[in-house]
Amino acid sequence: MTGGIDLSEENQKKLFGISAIICIILLTIAYFGDLAISNTLINYHSWVGTFCQTFGEFPVYLIFALCGQIAMTYAWRGDCEKLLAGPLFVGGLALSLWQSKQYVNEFLGYLYSAQTNLKNGTAIAMANSDSGYAGSTIIMVWLLFFVIFTLLVQWWLKNKTTKQLTRYMKIAILASLTVWFALEVNLTLKDLWGRYRPYELTSGNHEFTNWLTINGVNGHKSFPSGHTMAATLCIVFSWFVSNNKRKSFFIGGIVYGVVIAISRVIVGAHFFSDVTFSFFLTALIIFIMNGLGKKLIEDF
Repeated sequence: MTGGIDLSEENQKKLFGISAIICIILLTIAYFGDLAISNTLINYHSWVGTFCQTFGEFPVYLIFALCGQIAMTYAWRGDCEKLLAGPLFVGGLALSLWQSKQYVNEFLGYLYSAQTNLKNGTAIAMANSDSGYAGSTIIMVWLLFFVIFTLLVQWWLKNKTTKQLTRYMKIAILASLTVWFALEVNLTLKDLWGRYRPYELTSGNHEFTNWLTINGVNGHKSFPSGHTMAATLCIVFSWFVSNNKRKSFFIGGIVYGVVIAISRVIVGAHFFSDVTFSFFLTALIIFIMNGLGKKLIEDF
């Protein structure tokens, strides 16, 4: 998947074909070996898995927050009509604040659960994102996070020309749509598939179903993996950097997606098929939106 890298049409076809073959092979392996793979890799005491679980979904929130910051700057300094500038600035600020708050809520929730597990002598990785911290603590961490993030992004944008800001505004719209679409697809499939997570299985594994089985809405949401989807979206950051850095960000996004995917299997939150399907589905969405970007945005 291209992620903003300038590949010829022939090379894109080759990359797409190779990715499709790898996906089919891995999902075939998962169809027969999901349970065995999970039983082999699960470690509910994994510190690495817990760290990835706590902080790993940042791309979803930070892409939205970054797009909000770009909207603010474009409204303030870009080629924007005065009537539009005010609502756009307020909307960008609200988006950046809200998504920063959502991310802080999530990682503090997982952090609190991990700390509670340590205190009670239970497995550290058996955590959820329901925060138990005081509201004042959450607000202080949120505002500190938002201020630091804003300073970093605005420092990056301060010397951008009007033309560059206009280009980034277009990319921000495309990136926001990409993240939103990936989220909606992932959440819809989670509800529809109704698959039990590995740690939800009882001793007899009677609840286990292969990844092709659609169980319907039942409250269980293992397939596909949300963390893997979020992590794979890290590729989208490559759209915002200069050409000489784009390849590094693209490869870094792939590596990050794979690392988080493996960590989800290790902590027993997902089966191998859950993370495999999520990775390639998200990459496909990025590939499609990347193609739209090349058609609609100059020098994308």
